[in-house]
Amino acid sequence: MLGRVKPVRSPDFEVNLNSEADTIEKNVKWFVEHGGNARNITKREVETVAGMTMELPANAPPAPTTSSSVVVKASTARINELKQYAGLAAIPYCRGVVPLGNWNCKNCLKYVPDGKLIVTFSSLLTDTNGFVLRSDAQKTIYLVFRGTNSIRSAITDLVLTQMNYPPVNGAKVHTGFYASFKEVLSSYFPVVQAQLTAYPSYKVVISGHSLGGAQALLAGMDLYQRDKRFTSKNLSIYTVGCPRVGNPSFAYYVDSTGIPFSRSVNDRDIVPHLPPQAFGFLHPGVESWIRSSSNVRKYRLTHYCVCTSNIETGSCSNSIVPFTSFTDHLSYFGINEGLCL
Repeated sequence: MLGRVKPVRSPDFEVNLNSEADTIEKNVKWFVEHGGNARNITKREVETVAGMTMELPANAPPAPTTSSSVVVKASTARINELKQYAGLAAIPYCRGVVPLGNWNCKNCLKYVPDGKLIVTFSSLLTDTNGFVLRSDAQKTIYLVFRGTNSIRSAITDLVLTQMNYPPVNGAKVHTGFYASFKEVLSSYFPVVQAQLTAYPSYKVVISGHSLGGAQALLAGMDLYQRDKRFTSKNLSIYTVGCPRVGNPSFAYYVDSTGIPFSRSVNDRDIVPHLPPQAFGFLHPGVESWIRSSSNVRKYRLTHYCVCTSNIETGSCSNSIVPFTSFTDHLSYFGINEGLCL
């Protein structure tokens, strides 16, 4: 499948990798001018990860009004679609599903009521978990990855290192994300292949929350690379609160495959801003941002923006860095991510 791992030498457009740093400088300046203490976001008095705040300071700058031509308001159909996959991504946190194999949790019956669990998988070394599911009513084969059970600890202890991405020359990916995906590869890959053989007209959707989103992206690329039946017409990837997975060459490669990749970001969720662009990471995919329109958080009104570019820009959630929040990582579209509720 050499044609499917061809590196992108000259992307159609290149992203300004200094945009995140420029936004941080601008927002910190606003913070200081409005009475904030810059030491709280540059020193260890307040918990930060790679310069991003785990908790939002009370007088953080408000999210700017989105006025870029690449930002559009999400349609009701789009919001419902994203909510469907956010609900799906929450399901692997249920122990009754993984590892016990019972499809009877609340979100199970709400989002895929006719779901048939084909296999569940778990690994001890990297704490990688998930399942393969089929819905005949939706004519879909699902591959879903769970984020780690110790989400806050995993974020705080995140190691920001890259390794060469073996399939694509010049591309690099996060060392830990790649190792965790590889550990369970043999558990699901032949199962997904067999399901597509048995149901060739079905679409294949891959999803995951948090670190599971990183694994979902890597798994999607792997399916595409290893089996020509997986194409942009039947394969798609939806992540929820996904961290950055690789370097710009990896992001441009993902875009070049044509595989639809959509990533949801809730308000000021810290995880999509890790590892930072300054460490050589870049998101591929279309960002759907659940944006706060009020700085008074308990009364906030939200609306949904879509940054239509296939590579991240500074126009959506990157506009609020470094003032991020761990709390916003735990709920998407009103769905708890991390607990089986």
